[in-house]
Amino acid sequence: MITLSSELRFCDRCMLKTQHEIIEDPEAIYTYKRKRLYKCKECGHKSYRRGLRPSAESVY
Repeated sequence: MITLSSELRFCDRCMLKTQHEIIEDPEAIYTYKRKRLYKCKECGHKSYRRGLRPSAESVY
């Protein structure tokens, strides 16, 4: 498993928006709809979530 980047996500344990590390599996091909493993930097809680939308919301 490789940690690539972080995103601001809602944590189920902290009940706040905190930075989450994306833990990638090098063998998997990821699209934005596929669930990824996220780890909260505050409490260490791991959860599978869909990735954020790849384009700007203002375009729609």
